[in-house]
Amino acid sequence: MVSIKSVVSKLQKHYPDASDVALVDKKGKILFSTSKWDIKKDINEILAKWSSGNAQFVTLNGIRYSILQMEPERFIGTNRHKKGHLIGAATPDGDKYMLAHIKPKAKGWFHMAYPAVARAAAMLKKSIKSEFIESKVEFSSETKEEITYERSSEQAVAYPVAPTQPIIDPYLKAEVEGFLQWINNPSGLAGYISYVLQQNDQYRISRLAELYNELYKLFFN
Repeated sequence: MVSIKSVVSKLQKHYPDASDVALVDKKGKILFSTSKWDIKKDINEILAKWSSGNAQFVTLNGIRYSILQMEPERFIGTNRHKKGHLIGAATPDGDKYMLAHIKPKAKGWFHMAYPAVARAAAMLKKSIKSEFIESKVEFSSETKEEITYERSSEQAVAYPVAPTQPIIDPYLKAEVEGFLQWINNPSGLAGYISYVLQQNDQYRISRLAELYNELYKLFFN
């Protein structure tokens, strides 16, 4: 039997911003929870809203999380008052759910947290051989010599010459596909942007403008 505690330990080592983690079954029975994270009072309501697929928010331990994504296999929510984020991922058989609270100051959490939690959930099935992949890349001396630099007035960018066809991480691909679903969902990206504009959130409006420029450069420059 796969050790839940061992998998959670690997998750938190790989992604330390997952400060609290729990595993529950479809009926809300808590199979594991990290110390001091008591979700018993709210878990049934959270699972009910998750299964509905159309909730706007959930509340856990007094923290209200606005829903950014809600699919049968994934759940992504954030607190608008910078109290952290809530991530959920179903195990491959769909019988269990892993929940994780992500630290408020986690950088790039929207793109990094779900893949990490989803991988941990997948590791709970014995037939799936999955481990966390470290992001550190080592180059051979030959490859280092082939690195070219493109210098601009602001920065220098290094481009390593890849000797072979890159292998795409299936969980990273799943995250991109999930992002596409969020874009196509009227209550997803469009709804979030409308909310930000209504709130006149100058910081997020500014960041959205920056992201738009980056995406434009990526696809059209």
